[in-house]
Amino acid sequence: MTASNDISADIPGALNRAWDQKAAEKSLARWRAVCRQEGWGEIPENLSLLVAVFGASWYFTRFIFFHGQRAARLFDCTPTEEFSLRVLRRRLDEAIRASEKYSPLDALRIAKNEIMLEILLSDLRQVLDQEHVESALTNLADATLVAAITACQSEEDADTIGHVAVLGMGRMAGSEMNYGSDLDLIFLLPEELDDVFARVSKRVRMILRELAVMSPHGVLYEIDMRLRPHGTAGALVTLLQAFVEYHAQERAIWERQMMTRCRAVVDEKGIGGRALDAVLPHIYGRYRDEYLRGEVHHMRQRVEQELGSPAGKYDIKKGRGGIMDIDFITHYLQLAHGYDTAGLRTASTRVALRAGAAVDLLKADIAERLADAYDFLKRVEGRIRVFDMKPLHTFSRDPGDLHTLAKAMGYKDSKSRTDVEQFMDDYKATTSYVRDCFKKIVTAN
Repeated sequence: MTASNDISADIPGALNRAWDQKAAEKSLARWRAVCRQEGWGEIPENLSLLVAVFGASWYFTRFIFFHGQRAARLFDCTPTEEFSLRVLRRRLDEAIRASEKYSPLDALRIAKNEIMLEILLSDLRQVLDQEHVESALTNLADATLVAAITACQSEEDADTIGHVAVLGMGRMAGSEMNYGSDLDLIFLLPEELDDVFARVSKRVRMILRELAVMSPHGVLYEIDMRLRPHGTAGALVTLLQAFVEYHAQERAIWERQMMTRCRAVVDEKGIGGRALDAVLPHIYGRYRDEYLRGEVHHMRQRVEQELGSPAGKYDIKKGRGGIMDIDFITHYLQLAHGYDTAGLRTASTRVALRAGAAVDLLKADIAERLADAYDFLKRVEGRIRVFDMKPLHTFSRDPGDLHTLAKAMGYKDSKSRTDVEQFMDDYKATTSYVRDCFKKIVTAN
């Protein structure tokens, strides 16, 4: 179920392994023509790795052609596992400072997409497993957000913006972002800066616009602000006290679930930490178990029925036995037992599974199988998204459309079953097991 590690072999072999062989062949021929026209010779040396990217991602194929030799040099670099937040912040900062040809934001777009390409290359070479791919992608998002805020601020409001905290929600909070993940953000401003609220809101609006703009250098991130207090009806920037008061009130269980996935991403003055310290006792309170189970189950059913059953598609995230089943299992365990068990107060689904097993809320073998299922489903999601870096989570029910995905997941035809049959057997077995666990853990009386 893993792709071949030998991606430095001959070109015919590389083309045969490419997820989308036709796309890889077409782009390779075009690339070689550009190299001849520009007099670059045959670059990069690792053409097999280039072929792998051409067959995997149209987003990065465009990026490589646009940046030519600069992008090609990345393919001959030594594979790396070093994608720590500290290193990525330094690299982005250096790229912006060193750029003379591009504006700070365009320099950031180039550097961010080069690093994301490096993560993909390490993924394709199996240097990183799924969990570490997601950690690297999240660190890159954190570092990019800080750099974008710095690049967008003026001298006039530099000190004011420094007091703004940004909370990351969902996958960003748990260091579990995938290719194509958007940023779920909440901006907080302390009460004492209420007099500059309008100016800060205007600057935040500019930051969000620059993050999401599509340029020839690629996009930074799509943004989702719907998880802020009062959703789309709420202010773009939330005053700290208003945020605390909102979550201190009695709220629906789904909002409590949402807040288990919250982390201060930008917090120079400690405002985000203060906010979370104030609201977490309200999130991890004491709930009547029957009520909690019923609410979690009801919301999961509602999401699946309304959003998780697109015509002719399997939904990896919201469908039956999908990623959200595992999320909701951990949400239930966290809200039911987080008051007494500090280890469950985590923004990570994986960590919550491990913490649940550590205190015997889950049997160790069940927690391990759920973690494996989570990795498998997130890997499928990533293979779908990497093509154009969009937050997709569905794939076709037509077996004729699934050869590329099965190949991307590392399946090969055998004497008895095709790659698609093997993939679908594993997908159905995985989602069936996850749904059975959800029923036993969340809906059991």
